Amino acid sequence: MPNDCQRDFCAFCGSTPPSSRRLIAGPGVAICETCVTSAAQILGDTSIEGQPKSMGPIWNQMSDKEILQHLPEISQVSLKVEEQLRVWVRVARERKIAWAQIGAALGITRQSAWERFKAHL
Repeated sequence: MPNDCQRDFCAFCGSTPPSSRRLIAGPGVAICETCVTSAAQILGDTSIEGQPKSMGPIWNQMSDKEILQHLPEISQVSLKVEEQLRVWVRVARERKIAWAQIGAALGITRQSAWERFKAHL
């Protein structure tokens, strides 16, 4: 797989961990050690019976300023996810997977898939 397929950011918090920290990667996403630890604590906490458990921010408890501060981070994650999608499509094409199959997997037409990704091959 090409080097640009390396996942270098956490899909949960959007951070790029220092080289001394690791990421756990899955298909197109990765999670950093900090978020894994937080998730384990949330999943292991049984003291809040019946309450929803979430790693993400609770929108109703955030100020407008806090929400606005998160927008650039979310935008950056979106850009990185799009980069990974282009890598995966490039790998699919290297394996001679048809544009029709790629389009079907993405819920778009063959033509739309080709037009979206042709410049990134």
